[in-house]
Amino acid sequence: MSLDRERLQRLLGGPGTERLRRRLRERLGRGGGDTLTLTRSTPEERAAVERLLGRAPRSGSSLRVSLPEIDATLARAGIAPGLRAALEALDGPIRDQQAEQQAETRRWQALFEAVRERAAPLGLEAWLDELAARGLLKRLARRDPARAAALLDQSLTVLEALPDPGLNRSTLAARCLGDAHGLDPGQPAAALVRRALHRHWRGGIGDDRPDERTIWAHAGILVGGDITSTVLVYQLPVQGDTPGSRMLRIQNQVGEPAYLTLRQLLRHPPRWDCADRDVFVCENPTVVAEAAERLGTECAPLISTGGRPGAAVWLLLEQLRDAGARLQYRADFDWAGLSIMNSVLARFEARPWRMDAATLQRHAEVPGPPLEGPAAAAPWDPDLAPTLAARGTALHEERLLDELLADLSRSPANACAVSP
Repeated sequence: MSLDRERLQRLLGGPGTERLRRRLRERLGRGGGDTLTLTRSTPEERAAVERLLGRAPRSGSSLRVSLPEIDATLARAGIAPGLRAALEALDGPIRDQQAEQQAETRRWQALFEAVRERAAPLGLEAWLDELAARGLLKRLARRDPARAAALLDQSLTVLEALPDPGLNRSTLAARCLGDAHGLDPGQPAAALVRRALHRHWRGGIGDDRPDERTIWAHAGILVGGDITSTVLVYQLPVQGDTPGSRMLRIQNQVGEPAYLTLRQLLRHPPRWDCADRDVFVCENPTVVAEAAERLGTECAPLISTGGRPGAAVWLLLEQLRDAGARLQYRADFDWAGLSIMNSVLARFEARPWRMDAATLQRHAEVPGPPLEGPAAAAPWDPDLAPTLAARGTALHEERLLDELLADLSRSPANACAVSP
């Protein structure tokens, strides 16, 4: 059927019906829905529909039209083969948005599939799936597939170069990206690499809110020298003649705790002699100080995180785990302490050290400050969180010193036995 352009222009053309035509085009382009409701319709729009459909004028500002009815009316009147042909004659071709969206989806799927073989040896297929599902790559690339492909290539180039213990992040960026600042916060490739390190690369990081140093230290990379991230240790057994081992051996012999920096742990790591040995981990440095004072060199290996673990703590725990240590872990009895335990247990096969409801109940009469922050569960002991909530106050490690030091004593009477 041919078009009667003159009648079509008279019925639907002109600026007065431009909004109506645009909405009809959008509906056809999306390929869905038989009716269209035009709110706050103008007299010109209502008159156009009334002339086209031959119906009496209606009151009200809301205009409801049937697309199949308009389509049939145009064809029956010999004005146009149908609504789509009429709208395209007046304003040009209608975009097939559904087909465009399907084509775009296929392009992005192909983009991810093209690098899956590179990601597989790194154990990063789940990283690709997450990027695809959450749209992070699409946002960083500003919806440009070519830019997205370049960002994926850059990110995988960086990840393929890891780990590289002791290397500065700026050096890594210069080597892999040709830009020493290419992995700084705010850079698109940095966001993708950080996501991989945090959630997927070699098991990811247990902490849900790791800082920048912790994320990069997971791959052995230093940020800004990393002498401010430290971990307090006491009587950790070492072997060999590396600089780190020599330093700690002297500290152990004289019964003095030592702070190790992230830089030391990455560039001059001691050779740990911890296979099948218990290593105790607490939250507060006071426990270490009291252990050194009361137990001297007869103290079991002990670490203090100084609160929520930072980069140096996470790295040391990784090194000790890889050396075969059995980690015995605890924190304060408060919501933050339970949250810390959850982070650690998500990453390591650690055993809670007097971090249970029974220990808390034995000290029911010991006062403490009010609980603060959001409540946390304790999956390793389902009774702990309800017991702590009912208590309503925290119980810090310093109030358990006698029990903790008894566990740490290496005298024949104690021999590191941990009792509930």
